[in-house]
This record gives sequence, C-alpha cells and structure tokens, in this order.
Amino acid sequence: MKKFELKESIKVPRILIDYTKGEIQLTGRSTINNTQEFYPRIMELFQLYVDNPKPKTKVLIDLEYYNKESATYLFEIIKMLSTLSEENKSETRIFWHFDPDDYGIIGDINKLKTELNCNITAIEYELA
Repeated sequence: MKKFELKESIKVPRILIDYTKGEIQLTGRSTINNTQEFYPRIMELFQLYVDNPKPKTKVLIDLEYYNKESATYLFEIIKMLSTLSEENKSETRIFWHFDPDDYGIIGDINKLKTELNCNITAIEYELA
C-alpha cells in the first residue's frame, strides 16, 4: 500500500498515512462514539507503517477537538509511532498544532512528552 487517506467528516478526523513519503496526518475533530469499532482498524494501518517505516517520519497532528474515547486511541497511536525513534527504526518528529487557550490539549501534549520521551513540537495557532 502506498497511501491511506480517510476523508474528514463532522465526527471523524482526516487521517493520512503516506507509506512512501513517511508522512502521517491527523486533522479535524474526533468525536466518534463507537471508537471501539473505528480505531482498532485504523491502528492496524498505523502498525503497517511501524513495521516498515521510512528513515524519517513526519507526523502532523492538528485536531481542533477530540473526546475522551478518541484520546485513548490517539495516545496509543502516538506511543506506537514513538517506538520508531526508541528502536532507531526511524527519526520520528511529531508536530502538534493547538489552540493556546485549550488547556486540555496542552496538558495532553505535555503528558505525552514526559511519559513517552518523544520528540513533539507544539505549535500554537496564531489567533487574530
């Protein structure tokens, strides 16, 4: 597989995994109620990338909002991707865009940085 792309909807984020370029994107909103049905299939696609990564992996996260159920799977995906650097399989950089007034997302970013010791660059939205 060269590329997987799931189009964004009201409750589902856009998910892009470009297996040939080593680029991953999660954008939009994730307010899915049935995360147990949705995310395990998505995680299988991330596992395909983790099993055969590019030397450099760029991850862009730009989620305006995600619910608690989605956060559980989002954290698992980030953990999965952070193992690439830990095991020297791929130089993995995570760029996470966020609203500077969203203290929940800021807390999540800081928690992941601490717990996973992964390379997350937090980028504030420019508010007008």
